[in-house]
Formats: sequence, C-alpha cells, structure tokens
Amino acid sequence: MEAAVLTVVIGLLIALAIAGGRLVSAESAVAHAARSAARVASLQRDPASATAEARRAAELGLSEQGLHCTQTDVEVNAAGFSAPLGTPSSAEATVRCSVDWSDLGVPGTGTRTVVSSFSSPIDRWRERS
Repeated sequence: MEAAVLTVVIGLLIALAIAGGRLVSAESAVAHAARSAARVASLQRDPASATAEARRAAELGLSEQGLHCTQTDVEVNAAGFSAPLGTPSSAEATVRCSVDWSDLGVPGTGTRTVVSSFSSPIDRWRERS
C-alpha cells in the first residue's frame, strides 16, 4: 500500500519537473522569437515590411527552437518609422505562444500562454519610406 502511494507521488513529481522544464524552454524560445522579430523589424525601411518580416522571423525562431504552439500571435509596433530622421525611435515586437501540456497528465497544466516583448532601436539616420 505504501509503495503504491509512493509510486504515484514520485510520478507526479517527475511530471511536474518535466512541466517546469517545458515552461522554462518555452519562455526561452518565445523570448528569442521576440528579440529576433524586433531586431528584424528595426532593420526594415517601412512599417508594412517591418510587420511582415517580424512575423516571419518570430515564426521561424519558434520553429527553430522546436516549440510547437497551438496558437501564435505576433504584434509589431512599427510607429517608430514615422519619427523624423535624427529622432531616436524603436520597433517593438510581442510574441504570444499557447503551449499544450495536456500530454503530461498533470491536473491544471492543459494549455498555457507564454508572452514575451522586446524592442530594438531604429537607426535614427537611416532612410525611411
């Protein structure tokens, strides 16, 4: 009887350790994707291409990290491209990724959304269209 209870407790501890590792891994991957998206957006010349390229960079970053999101959302704030030349500005990217953990079998770990934001400065003297 005691061995059976101990086996269940050890199994739950192992599942929680795996869930914690997955959470850290997912946060790292989403932070990397947000940094990449903001950096790529800041290198463009106009808001439309900044938004498109940032989304592409974020999705590529998530796939390279091996993170499979059930839902991915990438928001890009490209308002800095409307700043006059010589004025400091930045491009910001926010990446949201919903990660499914229902395969762990631990109660309360269904789907979790991981969010990360990053901003990258736009070259103040670079030509903008």
